[in-house]
Amino acid sequence: MVKMKRLLTWTVLLVMLLPAGVSLAEGKSFIECTCIGDDCVCFIHSGDEGGAVSQIIQRLIDEKYLPKSTPKNMFTEQVESAVMKFQKDHELEITGMMDDDTLTLLLWGMLPEELDLTKGSKNDCTTVFIPTDGGKKRHRKETCSKMSDPRKVSVRNAEWLGFEPCKKCKPQ
Repeated sequence: MVKMKRLLTWTVLLVMLLPAGVSLAEGKSFIECTCIGDDCVCFIHSGDEGGAVSQIIQRLIDEKYLPKSTPKNMFTEQVESAVMKFQKDHELEITGMMDDDTLTLLLWGMLPEELDLTKGSKNDCTTVFIPTDGGKKRHRKETCSKMSDPRKVSVRNAEWLGFEPCKKCKPQ
């Protein structure tokens, strides 16, 4: 009974700390996909490459979801399968894409709303765009610097992945 009351208290606290419009409903990423149609351009997925992909693959290797010999230059079907296994093991929506929940859990070891509680901050779902074809800058607009195939991530995940703010964009 005491455990149930604690769980209920934490759940209420989590919901109170969430930004307006953000839900903890199963199958929903903390940062929503805004794509219309099947070809998602919001999150990191199969076919992408670049520094973020290399770091994601390395984390999947570190977590034993991929063998050490896995090439780190492209998000392949093998990487997609590993992401799906990771999502299944952590009871996330199984998409094979690195949405914000999956990426945050892989990088930080907890979901965004749990991370916010431990850091004493509140994630306002601020997103930036990172390149999937190289580059080391994060951008407020997906059209900045003529990026090809930019992907949306939270600012904190972009920072963790080593992306610096773009000097042309306003500071984030």
